[in-house]
Amino acid sequence: MFLSRSPLRTHRASPLFAASLMLAAVATGCAGSPHAQSSSPVRISAPTSDLHAATLGTPIREPDLTLTGKTGRPVDLREATKDKLTLVYFGYTHCPDVCPTTMADLAGALRLLTPAQRARIAVVFISTDPWRDTSKVIKSWLSSFDSSFIGLTGDYAKIQAAAKSVGIVLERPSRTSGDYEVGHGAEVLPFGTDHLAHVVYTAGVSSRDFAADLPKLLARMPAATSKGGGA
Repeated sequence: MFLSRSPLRTHRASPLFAASLMLAAVATGCAGSPHAQSSSPVRISAPTSDLHAATLGTPIREPDLTLTGKTGRPVDLREATKDKLTLVYFGYTHCPDVCPTTMADLAGALRLLTPAQRARIAVVFISTDPWRDTSKVIKSWLSSFDSSFIGLTGDYAKIQAAAKSVGIVLERPSRTSGDYEVGHGAEVLPFGTDHLAHVVYTAGVSSRDFAADLPKLLARMPAATSKGGGA
């Protein structure tokens, strides 16, 4: 099963996570959509004692992924975030609730940090709706939160494969014209300089909670390597 839960828009990580709990795989559109299931396991071993996150039983590797960035040029995810704590979120700009809320919470958290801390953190928004989320659309949308946020779009199959590799469920919409919803998990994955995520944030974590956690995650990161984009 993949990592998610229901309902995504209100769930908050809590001490109720039991050891070796496997979360049910559920993809949800921001306003609700049919559920999707998968058989690949992503296990949570225990709640963290000092973070507003859940510990992953097995660390998740950051996708080795190149998509189109806000300027319309190719962006290598690992190279663009070299030597930084990288917070990855899959979502879409037409989402009415959980996506803008998550971006606003992350932007608010960065404003609570020191300039030196902010400089060591990258936030990456990967579109689950490339049919509407052009580079121009993503750039404009992210600028309302934080212009430093990295936005990626491109081939849906590549995006879906990357999401699957980190345990995020996506649902391809039944139509890609007019007004439609896109089912997606709402987790934030923090990858260190080793390209691994050891914890996961579920939807509903506040700016202050993120701001309390991010310095701790920075302190735990392995030393930056001289070569970016490692395997």
